[in-house]
Amino acid sequence: MMRVLRLRIWGMSSIITPAGLSNPPDLSMSNSDLLIGIDLGTSAVKGLIVSADGGILGEANRTVTFERPVPGVYELDAQTYYRNLCTIIQELSACAGNPERIKAVSLCAASGNTVFLGENREPIRKVISWLDTRTEGKEADLWPEIKKDYVHRSAGWPWSGIFPLAHLGWVKKYEPDIWQRTKYFVMNNDYVYYRLCGRLATDYSKATTFYLQEQEKQRWNPFFLSYYGIREENLPDLLPSGTAAGFITARAAEESGLSTGTLVVTGCFDHPAAARSTGIFHEGQLLLSAGTSWVAFAPVRSRERGIENGMLVDPFLSPEGCWGVMFALTAVGEKIKNLLAACRASVSDGTSNGDGLYDWFNRLAVQSMPGAEGCFINPMEISAENIPAILTSGSPQQLARALMEGSAYLMKNRIERLESSLERNLERIVMVGGPTGSPVWPNILTDVLERPICIPETGAHAGALGAALLAGMGAGIYGNLEEGQKRLSKKETCLKPDKTNSGLYRDLYHQFKIRCGLN
Repeated sequence: MMRVLRLRIWGMSSIITPAGLSNPPDLSMSNSDLLIGIDLGTSAVKGLIVSADGGILGEANRTVTFERPVPGVYELDAQTYYRNLCTIIQELSACAGNPERIKAVSLCAASGNTVFLGENREPIRKVISWLDTRTEGKEADLWPEIKKDYVHRSAGWPWSGIFPLAHLGWVKKYEPDIWQRTKYFVMNNDYVYYRLCGRLATDYSKATTFYLQEQEKQRWNPFFLSYYGIREENLPDLLPSGTAAGFITARAAEESGLSTGTLVVTGCFDHPAAARSTGIFHEGQLLLSAGTSWVAFAPVRSRERGIENGMLVDPFLSPEGCWGVMFALTAVGEKIKNLLAACRASVSDGTSNGDGLYDWFNRLAVQSMPGAEGCFINPMEISAENIPAILTSGSPQQLARALMEGSAYLMKNRIERLESSLERNLERIVMVGGPTGSPVWPNILTDVLERPICIPETGAHAGALGAALLAGMGAGIYGNLEEGQKRLSKKETCLKPDKTNSGLYRDLYHQFKIRCGLN
């Protein structure tokens, strides 16, 4: 007998049941239930289609292409972005055989990309990426009345003069025609939800990066709305993570290959999604996510301690469970990539050997001993201006090793500060992201941190798997996060520190802190 499941579509007055739909999806528990999780990353969009019990049927990805007409400007075309997303979903849907088997789709995101929509809910200018720095240092010109301490306490994230709160000020002053024509102020992920299910919606987690949300009260901040002259109806609906926002529209079904019976479920910011899929739920656990930015994410019981320590705070499992605190080596992956590209272009000794950039990077790092023969690089200080000088500070092998070690030293420094926000010592560290595939980088991190690090088999797409978990919750397939995580989880490899290397790195870390002026 089919189990009838009651689903609330948040913000709508009715309770929708399978029996009450003209084309009811089969929401019974079964091994044939399929879920799609999408990770809207900064540099790439990744997707997975999985069975409810964790079998991965397929994966797909597309690189994100930015328009950079002048230094500091990072923009996207929203329509192209959505079409590429639909191509990914089509490839995943094809793995299902029958798209009606796909019960739900959810998206996590590296959010903070601002979209300005007109009366017809179509973009009227290019998306401004969170990487965009045109607003940096313009506080006195664009928002003199906004105090950074207030922003942090309200929104949950420290504010450095970028992200949507800043984008709004820039467009209002320098593009008044666009501002006047804008009916809806949203982020890229909100626009994607609209295209999929016909509803402008976001979740409390991704809304944190908008900076307009009062995080604790789970509402749009009246002060910011008044400051910019924006009404709530000009913003997306605020919903909890893992709740149904609507069903795939007929138009989206044609564009994506999904069924109109597929639920569209709210997701979360990308790192909390990865934490969900890897079982990082409780204080004393830490997720290290390495991508465009390197982020450490830890559940905490007290939001206030995270604010006091200047950290990024995510709603995560609150109010019933933990908040999440994060620190980020913002865009450090991009900085490392830029130095590597310059290094490779400068060599003519055959070391590239036809390898891809990161394969070359790994091969070089292996050829240098721990300590990189006295070469130190702080990856956060890499810039276009100082790359030529860095290239002369060592051989390609030493530079590669020093880059890996420098990122590990920075993480160790931040983790030491993070632990001051916790009520208990860290007992478990999980690492996810592209660098987990390196034969040397995770071992360097383990030795520098002097702690075991666990790498899940699915770590390269932990964010997408976390989105799939939330999709399953929104569809009623999983009763709670722990159940879903256990059903979706795979094997993991645990690395243990080498005592000899750890002893060496202890001294080198001290030298690195002195050189870089770290506390």
